[in-house]
Amino acid sequence: MNTTEPMVTGDGGSPAPPAPAWRWRWWMSLLVVIVVAAIAAAFVRLPYEMVAPGSARQVNDLLSVKGTNVYPPDGKLYYATVSVRDDINPYEFLRASIDPNIDLVSSKEVRGSISPSRFRQLNVEAMASSKQAAEVVALRRLGIEAATGRGALITEVARDYPAASVLRANDVIVAVDGKQVKLADDAIAAIRAHRPGDMVELQIVRGRQPAREVETSVRAGTDGRPKLGVVIVTKDFKVEAPFAISINSGSVVGPSAGLAYALELIDVLTPGELTGGKVVAATGELADLSGDVGEIGGVAQKTVTVQRAGAEVFLVPRANYAEAKAHAHKGLKVIPIDTIDGALRALGDLKGSNAPTYALPGPKRGA
Repeated sequence: MNTTEPMVTGDGGSPAPPAPAWRWRWWMSLLVVIVVAAIAAAFVRLPYEMVAPGSARQVNDLLSVKGTNVYPPDGKLYYATVSVRDDINPYEFLRASIDPNIDLVSSKEVRGSISPSRFRQLNVEAMASSKQAAEVVALRRLGIEAATGRGALITEVARDYPAASVLRANDVIVAVDGKQVKLADDAIAAIRAHRPGDMVELQIVRGRQPAREVETSVRAGTDGRPKLGVVIVTKDFKVEAPFAISINSGSVVGPSAGLAYALELIDVLTPGELTGGKVVAATGELADLSGDVGEIGGVAQKTVTVQRAGAEVFLVPRANYAEAKAHAHKGLKVIPIDTIDGALRALGDLKGSNAPTYALPGPKRGA
């Protein structure tokens, strides 16, 4: 006896027809196009740079002094780097667009017409200059003059300044108002001692000719300070310290570690604690050998970086203060500074710090 039930189908027993072959081919073609496009997008380059938080580097570990007494500090002093990727792909662009800690910057805005390789070389040179400036600025706070040169070499002359009638590119200024000029900073300081409209006496050397006297006037620049209207650098600039100093910057380039290097060098060469044993971070370009601290880039990302490293205090150029403050979380004190002396006075507010001892007299800017 058969006890099974007959199978009932919805269409009277006929099986469902298979999907048309063209439909499967269409979906497979679409999938292939999508995969190829996704892979190709990774190789597309967009004219933007992605600036992201980098690493915090403890300067104590990067600086070495031999030939004199040293006093390794207990506190930690950091400088921060940023991670920069050139000509990013669409995926990196998307990531940067949604991450508040990453900035997108047009490559043209950053480099202009300079090639990437040349731009990097300029940053390598800027790092080398920042280390030299740090040595000179730090040693001056300890009463040691380490910078030497043979005058202020003129590289450019502004046509709309009175000096254009008596000065040329490649002239070397060796005295201002009878005072010898060894460094470009000597000439700058002598010019700034005047008021706009004053006459100034210069002694210059042109080519192989004997030194001669010329007279011209200074005028106010865009910042209101008296200017001669020339771009100058120190001729045959050298740093000759009475002991060996080595700063290992590794693969890091750019000038923004100059302030941190100078502070750490002072700390290592003196007894006591510049940071009071605290965890401090600093960023800023030493704009000249007088110790002025200049604006730097990527401060938002550097603020994030030093916070992750556990910094309690972050010294930043005054021009960068608002942006750094906006990205700082509770527990990180951001302090604006204008000079290394202002930085030393600011550190003096930390319990156990002896930093103000080494600040040169002057306006308490940024303290």
